[in-house]
Amino acid sequence: MTSPQSLNYYMPPEWYQHECCWMQWPHEDPNRNSYLEVESWSHFDFEKGRHKWAEVAKAISNFEKVKMIVHPMNIKIAKTILHNSIEICEIKNDDCWARDSGATFLLNDQRKLGGIDWEFNGWGKFSPHDSDNKIAKFMIEKSSAEYFKSSMVLEGGSIHVDGAGTLITTEQCLLNKNRNPNLSKIEIEENLKKYLNIKKIIWLKHGTDEGTDGHVDNIACFADENKVLALACNDKQDPFYDKLNENLEILKTEKDADGRRLEVIEIEMSYKRLIPDDDEPSSYINFYIANGGIVMPSFDDEKADIKAQNIIKSVFPKRKILALNGIDISLGGGNIHCITQQQPLSINK
Repeated sequence: MTSPQSLNYYMPPEWYQHECCWMQWPHEDPNRNSYLEVESWSHFDFEKGRHKWAEVAKAISNFEKVKMIVHPMNIKIAKTILHNSIEICEIKNDDCWARDSGATFLLNDQRKLGGIDWEFNGWGKFSPHDSDNKIAKFMIEKSSAEYFKSSMVLEGGSIHVDGAGTLITTEQCLLNKNRNPNLSKIEIEENLKKYLNIKKIIWLKHGTDEGTDGHVDNIACFADENKVLALACNDKQDPFYDKLNENLEILKTEKDADGRRLEVIEIEMSYKRLIPDDDEPSSYINFYIANGGIVMPSFDDEKADIKAQNIIKSVFPKRKILALNGIDISLGGGNIHCITQQQPLSINK
């Protein structure tokens, strides 16, 4: 089968100009086990979540168009809560994490749009997920993009690219046997290179969240070519101190696809634990880069919130920073980056 790489498609960085942002409206399925089997996800409040998803969508709509995937059963409530600028796209969904079950969009050297439909298996632990596994194809077809199907299980939150040949991920997630037990590390790397047209993969060891098995978008992201924002922990007594500092050491000693040392900018985590009886830290890395703006989470932790916002302002001086309370999203297992998926501007239209 023809691969994106062979047709000169690549995954552009998140700061590339967007056509729109895709999201998925929270759908509560009584037969679904995800929010019961994982303790850190079991405190999610769907009613509060829907209002928070609407708030994020409205914030992003200040910068770019937002398309919200909504289950037919939820159309009425979605229209009631969502701002009228948000486009509603009706299709069945199981969950609300567009970054993970949605398409990964690509561009080729002529700026034509492509999209990858990865396999989605409910993070290797949750069911049902068959409706969410059809979301990516729906997005690609609705966007008139060239369709690429991969048989590899992959969620969008598990990867981050600089658009110039370098990708960051975690071993905890991509090498987890609940995703692709029959693929070796080398085979996974080959698939990433073939579908995303990247040359260099930087493997971090650990993430911070149990539900996704350590997605990278909670701990590190590219802010520009050769520039990485990374989650830091300075409290030696904190349970994540060793893991996060091991990740930082890898980033500080690694090189990008062009052989350059990375510029690593640390953002200290909030030490305020939001999830009852759980050690998962609150991450400011889980933000969305919109056209002309950054939509990022805050956690009712004033000192840490302001410090993180100031760092992000310094990294993105030309973008408007919008900080939204992310606690109700965190209780579902992620944050603003996890519930969004960018579609880059192309010449398809």
